[in-house]
Amino acid sequence: MLKLKSLGLSILAASVVCHSQALASVPEFVLHDFTDFYFWQLNPEMSNNSLKSDQTQYNQEWLAIKETLKDRIVWRKLPTCDGYTDAHENYAGDLNYSYFVNDNQETITALINAVFYSRHPELKGRKIRPSETHLIREWNLIKQSVSSYSWC
Repeated sequence: MLKLKSLGLSILAASVVCHSQALASVPEFVLHDFTDFYFWQLNPEMSNNSLKSDQTQYNQEWLAIKETLKDRIVWRKLPTCDGYTDAHENYAGDLNYSYFVNDNQETITALINAVFYSRHPELKGRKIRPSETHLIREWNLIKQSVSSYSWC
C-alpha cells in the first residue's frame, strides 16, 4: 500500500473519521499527489516538473493514471505489522489513519494498462496478441517502472 508521507497538509478540520468509516471522496490534492507519484515513477525525467500543454503524450498518461486512481484511494486505519502500528504523520494529523491505494496489486495492473493504452490508442483496449512481442516488451517495461508497496 502506498502512503504519501511527504505532505504535511491537513484535510478539512470538519472531517471526522470513525474506525470503520471511509471519507466520501478523496480531496483533489491527494489524488494529484498520488497521480504525480506514479507518473514520476514512469517518467523520472519529468520528476517535479509541471506538464506543458504541448506535451500531449505526457498529459495523456497523467490523465490516464488519475482516472485509474480516482476511485481507488481510500482513507483507512494504518496496518498493524507484527503487533506494531505504523504511526507516521498523515494528512489529518491522526496517527492511526492515512490514504492508501485500495487493492494495491489490482490497481498497479490497472495503472500499467492505463499507461500502455494511452500510448497505444490505436489498439482501442484490445488484448496484446502473442505475436506482438514488441508490445509485450513495452508492457513489461511499464510494469518494471511502477512500484508496488506493502506496509508489512
